[in-house]
Amino acid sequence: MATSQAVSAQPSAKPIADRSVAALESLLLVLIAGLTAWKGFLPGWRMLNTDFPNYYVAARLMRSHYCLDRLYDWIWFQRMAGESGISNQLVGFLGLTPFSALPVIPVSWLPVLDAKRAWLLCNVALLAAAVSMLSRHCSLNYRRTWLIALCAIIPLRTSFLFGQMHILVLALLVAAYVCHMRAHQICSGCCIALAAALKVYPLFFCIYFLVKKRWTALAAAVVCLGLCVGMSCLLAGRPSMSGYVFQQLPRSLQGESGNPFLPSLTSSSALFHRLFLPEPELNPHPLVSSPALYALLYPLWQAILAAAVLYRLRVGFRTDDAEALEWSAFLCLLMFLSSAPASYQFVVLIAMAVPTASILLRQQRWRAAVVFLCLYFAACNLKTISLKHQPDILTPFLYLKLWSGVALIAFYCWILKPPLADSRATIKNLLPSPAFSAALIVLGLWIPGAYGAWSHLRNLRPAKPISMSPDPAYMRISPLITDTGLMYVAMEPDGYRIQSTNLAHPNTTSNQVSFGAAPSGRDIWVESNSGGISRLAQIVPARNETTNCRIDRAETPALSDDGSFLAFVREDQGHGSLWALDVRQCGKSENGVPQRVTTPAFDVRTVSATVNHAFLIGAIYQGQERVFVVAPGKSPQLLAEARGQLDSPALSPDGKALAVRELIAERWQLMLLNLSSRRWEQLTHGDCNTYTPSWKNDRTLLYATDCMRGLGLTALTSLQLDR
Repeated sequence: MATSQAVSAQPSAKPIADRSVAALESLLLVLIAGLTAWKGFLPGWRMLNTDFPNYYVAARLMRSHYCLDRLYDWIWFQRMAGESGISNQLVGFLGLTPFSALPVIPVSWLPVLDAKRAWLLCNVALLAAAVSMLSRHCSLNYRRTWLIALCAIIPLRTSFLFGQMHILVLALLVAAYVCHMRAHQICSGCCIALAAALKVYPLFFCIYFLVKKRWTALAAAVVCLGLCVGMSCLLAGRPSMSGYVFQQLPRSLQGESGNPFLPSLTSSSALFHRLFLPEPELNPHPLVSSPALYALLYPLWQAILAAAVLYRLRVGFRTDDAEALEWSAFLCLLMFLSSAPASYQFVVLIAMAVPTASILLRQQRWRAAVVFLCLYFAACNLKTISLKHQPDILTPFLYLKLWSGVALIAFYCWILKPPLADSRATIKNLLPSPAFSAALIVLGLWIPGAYGAWSHLRNLRPAKPISMSPDPAYMRISPLITDTGLMYVAMEPDGYRIQSTNLAHPNTTSNQVSFGAAPSGRDIWVESNSGGISRLAQIVPARNETTNCRIDRAETPALSDDGSFLAFVREDQGHGSLWALDVRQCGKSENGVPQRVTTPAFDVRTVSATVNHAFLIGAIYQGQERVFVVAPGKSPQLLAEARGQLDSPALSPDGKALAVRELIAERWQLMLLNLSSRRWEQLTHGDCNTYTPSWKNDRTLLYATDCMRGLGLTALTSLQLDR
């Protein structure tokens, strides 16, 4: 009888244990979901923060059919943000594809905060759809699927907080994975192409399709990506698409879409930048100052990680657990080879974690499942330890997230190791021996990578900054020397400011994105961008006050040599025209009203002062950006043209030479034109850009450069000329 009772009691023990585990999982799920909502969704609902305004501004401009060939210009984009109702916040579209603004177009009719709220609701729906697809395909209950997904605490928090695009990318990658495993090649390829059009790294899944001989998926990805590029050209214009492909993308792949030395970055690119590349302001004392070592070691690091995963891939497609693990391993590799991943980008690791965990749990490999989930949690939520001191031998060990990713890649390489008796074809089986095949894969990846890195670095020289008082600027641009000191525009954490080395003037408004000053420095006009328009205001430094003379819908001011005439640009749908004003009559009579100088045939971009009340303009005329001189009462006269685009003209004090920027091989280089001999001389040659040249004296040029820095995040430097 006792035995019978014991036997009857045993079946109930397992349901009780299952209910306890389910209750614990439910409790954890509620806690993590509440934490994500508290730290991410709710703050993101209440405020703009960053990132979403970048997409929102670009979407509004596309919807309004603006000319977007300056989409990647920091100053111009900030100006457009002010007109879109976004103030006191830095914006920029650097490193983002034109296509990535398209998903936000449907909400761009709303005010920016309402648009972000609508976008957050869409993100919640996309996350739910991705989790649902993974749960059904992996045969894992919803509770556990959600629990695994929400373990990406920091990526989800920052995605909601910033209104980022990566949850949409996650949904597309999940759809691509499910379609791939169900042999729906066209759908899988199209999802990869759409994800790649938003964020570039999914494009490398074309390599995976190539290894797996999924020719239909590969063709579908190529065709769909071509359609996405065509749509981007149609909505944003060919110049902006060309600017992304030939200017933005190469610098992004080199880790230079932002500050490449930022200690909080988790990428191996940031680590190797800090160890080997010098930059006087951002990284003055690397561990070893050697671009050659960077060009050798960083591509070698990438090649070893990539080869480790490619070495384990089977050639050809099979609908089994190993295929799911190989897809997940390849996605993990792409994430940790990324040149500049932000915390929100790792939200796509959910598409890797759920299939892998479900397979390990189904196979009852409990220890492997625990190890994997711990590594996944660490890879999502650990941070790089940011210390203020200069790099040393211990610096690599501070990149905790990076090493968690490397451990994940190693885990996949271990778990994908086939049994000794397994004769399935892998990449290594196609070559004579395992050692030879591994070496060949590494060399095949390393040599092109090292060549590309060295081609980028060989002509780069870090700019020697102009001596100035320290400021918290991310970028300094538009240097101008006056009798009272050096003036420039500084991008600071809370907006743009006009700064000066020896001059105090009121900084009462943010977004002071440009200025014009007389050589004496006694008269300054500042462009501020607030209230939806650009406005010029006159500042008198001697009295430390702003006058009542103001001009609305005006930007990029330039004052004549005696300070009596002001020229500025007025934009309409991205098309600029030149206007002039007699400052002495400002607001006093009809002569104090600005007068248009150029006809609609001239799309004016930049303006600078020269002698005798004349001005130099950089303008697009008949499809070519050239330099013209505009004298009082006369139509613009061509002064300089070249095979490439020209802008930012500056005439030397003696009137004998013209400094300009020219677009050469998709990089803006500094050029000098001798006006008497008409001979051109190229002054800079690096794989980087120069900006806003001006003259300190007849033999010294001041300009901004992003060499060895993030794209467009410039420092001010000088160049001595042998004239």
